[in-house]
Amino acid sequence: MLVLLSSINQIDTSIKKDIIVNNLMKSKGVYLLVSNPKVGKSMLALQLSCSVCNGTPFLGYKVNPSPVLYITTESDKGQLRERLEFQELSIDNDNLFVIDRDTKTNISLRDMELDIKTFAEEYNGKLIILDMLKDIDFGVQYDINNYQDVSQQVFPKLRTYCDKYNVTFLVTHHLNKLGKTLGSVAFDATVDGRITLIENKESKKYVKLQTINRDFPELDIQLKKTDNLNFKKINSIEEDELSYELTSFIKYVASQKEIDFTCTDIVLKASIPMSPKRFGRLLNNCIELLESEGVHITKCRTADNRFYHATFEEPSLNETE
Repeated sequence: MLVLLSSINQIDTSIKKDIIVNNLMKSKGVYLLVSNPKVGKSMLALQLSCSVCNGTPFLGYKVNPSPVLYITTESDKGQLRERLEFQELSIDNDNLFVIDRDTKTNISLRDMELDIKTFAEEYNGKLIILDMLKDIDFGVQYDINNYQDVSQQVFPKLRTYCDKYNVTFLVTHHLNKLGKTLGSVAFDATVDGRITLIENKESKKYVKLQTINRDFPELDIQLKKTDNLNFKKINSIEEDELSYELTSFIKYVASQKEIDFTCTDIVLKASIPMSPKRFGRLLNNCIELLESEGVHITKCRTADNRFYHATFEEPSLNETE
């Protein structure tokens, strides 16, 4: 049953009408959003839904505003509302519609056609999110590892709805152990684009977003998960860490004026949420930057140990000629 979930902001329609999200999705297309479990596919999909509903940029990319139909196989409507609240997301125009699994094992695509027709024809909805692929009943038995099954049984059914109702599908799915789309290569071959989320091995708050797309140039952008599990685009991990980890280090050195330390010592004393090894790499890469902030670093070595000597001097506000 189609259920209306409540509602975010400014409308910006200064992109072509046949585009859902600039550089990511066109109208009447089928797209995959893939990652390993627990990286944040559903959170990103919900963030995308709110951007399209409100006509606000998604990760900095312009969107065409449209109602969104969110078909979830892993959450009910109450959990989805809680997730919206946790992510501090809201919808302005009462145009986020939800179908959940209720007590059924799978959601049948055929049973949903009337809802899809209503969504498209009565509400002029353009984007449908299927979260997750594995729990959608396509009305046929298929093996996700079989090229013919995927290319001839699964995605043609979605294409039929794209053409019939002028909608776009974004389907969430998993990666395999090799970092490729789980199942047959037909998944990548038969869709219009794939959005892949790759979690940083050293810090889970950083995620790479990479795309392969028939209609747009490939993207390779760095994202950061905020405390409420939204994603924001950043220039680089190093630049972002300066705003937190290095700032914590600078404040600690400034409070001590002069210290000798190892990386193991300093991450504890300065409450830096990073492994000593990773902080050592960051420190070595940012010596000049730290100098400009008034922190002067010298690498020291004894017969038994390697350590750093740091002093702090308030940086001059006067520009040199």
